[in-house]
Amino acid sequence: MNEERKDLLFQLLIVCAGLFFFVPFLGRAHLFDWDEINFAEAAREMMVSHNFLQVQINFQPFWEKPPLFFWLQAASMTLFGVNEFAARFVNALCGMATLLVVYRIGRNIFDGRFGLLWAGAFLGSFMPHLFFKSGIIDPVFNLFTFLGIYFVFKSEKTDLRPARAGSLALAGAFLGLATLTKGPAAIVVAVLCACAYWAMRRFRPYVSVKGVAVCAAAAACVSLLWYGAETLAHGPWFVTEFVKYQAKLFSSGEAGHGRPFWFHFVVLLFGCFPASFLAIRSFLPGKTGSDEQQRFTRWMLVVFWVVLVLFSIVKTKTVLYSSLCYFPITFLAAYHMHAVMSGKLVWKRWLTVSLAVFGLLVALAIMAFPLVMMHTSWLIPLVTDRFARDCLTYPGRWHYAEMLVGAGYGAALVAAAVLLEKKWFTAGFGVLIVSTAFCLQIAAIVFVPKMEYYTDAGPIDFYRGMQEKNVYARSLFKTYADLFYLKKKPGGNPNDYDVNWLLNGPIDKPAYFVCRIDKAEGYRKMPQLRELKAEYGYVYFVRETGKAVP
Repeated sequence: MNEERKDLLFQLLIVCAGLFFFVPFLGRAHLFDWDEINFAEAAREMMVSHNFLQVQINFQPFWEKPPLFFWLQAASMTLFGVNEFAARFVNALCGMATLLVVYRIGRNIFDGRFGLLWAGAFLGSFMPHLFFKSGIIDPVFNLFTFLGIYFVFKSEKTDLRPARAGSLALAGAFLGLATLTKGPAAIVVAVLCACAYWAMRRFRPYVSVKGVAVCAAAAACVSLLWYGAETLAHGPWFVTEFVKYQAKLFSSGEAGHGRPFWFHFVVLLFGCFPASFLAIRSFLPGKTGSDEQQRFTRWMLVVFWVVLVLFSIVKTKTVLYSSLCYFPITFLAAYHMHAVMSGKLVWKRWLTVSLAVFGLLVALAIMAFPLVMMHTSWLIPLVTDRFARDCLTYPGRWHYAEMLVGAGYGAALVAAAVLLEKKWFTAGFGVLIVSTAFCLQIAAIVFVPKMEYYTDAGPIDFYRGMQEKNVYARSLFKTYADLFYLKKKPGGNPNDYDVNWLLNGPIDKPAYFVCRIDKAEGYRKMPQLRELKAEYGYVYFVRETGKAVP
């Protein structure tokens, strides 16, 4: 088989793998608070209000995010309806695009085997895989940001001015798209990476002032598709508030998102298994390979450390913020596997042991999970939070057969370890990657839909039951589920976004409320509210129109 046909076969294999692992069962579970439902609701409100310039939540300005991802979700909802599948389908496509991008870049800089290993490391690692089954912004943002940085790297290798300018223009365009997806963090990360790489070169220039101008101009032109259009249409207020919010995220911790400095180190080490373990030796790569390969490896190391240090310093920390590190981590894992398979590095036994020990602990946890959920009475005495304790009283339908998911994964990890010890590296790495991907796929199908009944399935079913009724329905805790699953429409009483008015004001139709059980006592004392039921962590109230506030 010639190289061209082999390359086409590899790309077809990657697309099929993406279709198989990312698309099926996307709508099997409800959207999860906060981010998934938040973003899906913003897209839904765009559709029903026909306001595609200003992002809204509860039909009020929501300046935390720019609109590009919501445009994509709205397009998906136009095709598939307003549902969970449509909200997550954007990232499933992004997952396939990401696997193809890393394959093609790996193939161009190294060879086809390297490209397959890089795509495989992405597909067969825990958090990188699961992100593409979600409805959050970060997979799309990360892909655009990575491509922006990649084209800066690409501009360095050519002496042809038109080609260099074209690469820098593409870099700017992708960074502009990233800015339209999540905000100016893309520009901050790219500039810091460029400066860090410049420092690694002992401040020898690798791009001209004109090149920087081309990149900046392209980023500005793309960004102005929204920033400029919104300002011209409605004035600077919305964009100004958006910029203020972005600055706040860097300077002060958002409520519930303050974490210690080492938070992202732990998240990436354990969340990106097995790629993170395979990548460890590549953080100090030898000076082998072509000049292009060495330069790209340095860029990947720069991206990793800049993102990790930057988001360890900023006050607001969530697992999402360091997710751009998935690209360098999976690259460095592929670098290590490729070097071992090529005979340039000797496989170390401590890696077999570390992979097997941690992997078997994960497999044991997966195997024990259904058993524990069948006997939540074991957990309840250990839980101090009243809300969590009450949620665990839900009578879930778990089965002993579900323990086979973890048992099967553990057996596959043992097989991978044996193959690696026998130096059958292609088979060993293949089993490690494919078994992880299958374990995640099966767990997402079997476990996730059951887990939502311990979180917010009760309120979501309640809101869905209210869709066709002429009533108000709101949560008395932070959530977006009431808006999305009630499918609230614009217009109506202008006060209905105000919870205090719904509780105490002159309402014109019945108002239903959902409250967490640990916050319910105060609402139970309100004479205008009648308690409907209390179950599995939530209390449900109604206020009738004739029920006046004392």
